[in-house]
Amino acid sequence: MRKRTNSKRISLAVDLSNKGWKICLIGACILGFFAVVSIKAFKLQVLNRERAVDLGKRQHQIHYTILPHRGKIYDINKKELAIHVDTQSIYVNPKLVKDSKEFSKKISKHLNLSPKKILGILNSKKSFVWIKRHLKRDLVSKLKSENIKGVGFIEEPMRVYPNGHLAGQVLGFTNIDSKGIEGIEFKFEDFLAGRPGKISVKKDARGRKIMSTNYYIEPILSGYDLVLTLDSHIQVMVEEELKEGVERTKADKGMALIMNSETGEIMAMASYPFFDPNNYRDFPAKKRRNLPIWYSFEPGSTMKVFLLAAALEERKVNPATKFDCENGWRRVGPSIIKDVHPYGILTVSEILEKSSNICATKIGETLGRDKYYGHLSNFGFGKKTGIDLPGESNAKLAKSEHWGPVELATISFGQGIAVTSLQIASALSAVANRGFLMEPYIVKEIYSADGYIIKEIKPELTRKVLSFDTAEDISAMMERVVESGTGKRAAISGYRVAGKTGTAQVPNPVTGGYYKNRFISSFIGFAPADDPKVTLVVAVENPKNGFYGGTVAAPIFKGIMEKVLLYLGIPPIKEFVGTKVMPDLRGMSAREILRWSESEGVEVRIKGSGFADSHVPKPGESIKEGMVCMIELKQSI
Repeated sequence: MRKRTNSKRISLAVDLSNKGWKICLIGACILGFFAVVSIKAFKLQVLNRERAVDLGKRQHQIHYTILPHRGKIYDINKKELAIHVDTQSIYVNPKLVKDSKEFSKKISKHLNLSPKKILGILNSKKSFVWIKRHLKRDLVSKLKSENIKGVGFIEEPMRVYPNGHLAGQVLGFTNIDSKGIEGIEFKFEDFLAGRPGKISVKKDARGRKIMSTNYYIEPILSGYDLVLTLDSHIQVMVEEELKEGVERTKADKGMALIMNSETGEIMAMASYPFFDPNNYRDFPAKKRRNLPIWYSFEPGSTMKVFLLAAALEERKVNPATKFDCENGWRRVGPSIIKDVHPYGILTVSEILEKSSNICATKIGETLGRDKYYGHLSNFGFGKKTGIDLPGESNAKLAKSEHWGPVELATISFGQGIAVTSLQIASALSAVANRGFLMEPYIVKEIYSADGYIIKEIKPELTRKVLSFDTAEDISAMMERVVESGTGKRAAISGYRVAGKTGTAQVPNPVTGGYYKNRFISSFIGFAPADDPKVTLVVAVENPKNGFYGGTVAAPIFKGIMEKVLLYLGIPPIKEFVGTKVMPDLRGMSAREILRWSESEGVEVRIKGSGFADSHVPKPGESIKEGMVCMIELKQSI
């Protein structure tokens, strides 16, 4: 019995000794594991504490970017041209959606989105995905009442242009993230945009919100407000007359620009067809372009103003100098130059009045290509004006060493050179301003959100381009153009108007020549001629009903200039008895209209309810004695 017991003890000891190394190995592994965990914990909690805290925050917090209120854009009278309104946008956390098909059906019936598109959104691995931005209030209320799980709402500002297409190409537009894409919105993005804020929301491990309050980790900074030199009342007048003129002549497009002759301020700038920045996706890129600064064209006979200004300044001619117009036919090198009507001997003043191409070529030869080029360059042709708008073209002016006899001849009457409406308005304003070329600009003031002025832009002289006497002589000759020359349809009763017609063929890029039946019809001028305040350029492309500048563009010029002079309160030489100018009453309430009616002694008839939507006479038109003004009101939405 004893022997057997001893043998069992010996066997057990052997077994324990055989298993001892395994126990030691397991123990060592456990110790090693704890050592690794301890080292890792030491690194996370001591060496990399900030990174660990940041990782924890990312796992338990969601950060949303909140767009700031973009700065407003005003006209010179502080009328709002671009504002923001608060809207709500809808998002989803796909992790919280249990039945994707049912969710898609519910959402699609409200948002006009296909269930397939919503299913695609739900396939995202993110915990925050936009479904649709900038929803209408009634739609948001319906969605919130259904209490759909996984859906959330965020308030966002949305850009709105309350006047629709008014100055649309000038203002430009913003995308859905409130970023400026074109026009003023793009050029002044850094001022208008402001700084986005960031908001933090607590969440659990499943991405569910666990706190009812949010807090900002980066505060919102609202954008700066801009005050433009544009006058929305004048802009309305320009757009209405331009639209009527382009449609009447069945033209492809038209452009008009009004500049303060003395300061270089842009008072109105219009392109037709119009562009509504509220619905920018509905318009192709070519309709978004700001034509007065982007579109370059051959100016035709309007260039004779600057040819004669250069020749007078160089004392090569005077207003009474005579030239032989050769009865309307002249050969220059291999080319034949023709006049619309044959003329014999004309003075320089008569050459401008009757717009003789042949005599213009002779004046160009008398002046010489280098002198002519130097003056054109000095006026600003062939280079950008530097206006505070994007997309300006520098147009085309070849250097004089590349001019042969034919090029000198054609540039003398405005072909073979390209200009923009802005360039020619700026140059003409120098004539109106008695020789002083001002830098054109369109932004007048920049304000912070709390009303402090950040920047004020003032008129700036670029250089002096003409003597006082030369400018006076050119102005007098331009008056004769309107009184008895090719620009008679631009004459305005009671005012002295200086102007010049222009008709140019459109270049054919395929043949290198010109289209036989496509023209640019233009009219340029300023008023009152004896004390110029307003410079106006009108250009119309490819009119079908007539094509001469005097028949196509001059009537548009007259319609605009007449209204603008009345609106600005510039008195005519011969007073209009019992005549007043109609202001822009749109947006006014019935009470405000009646108050205006009583103060002005004008009889009105109001139809409808709400706020003024339209009226007759139109803004800028005259109110004759005894006339009843018809005002139509509509409810605003």
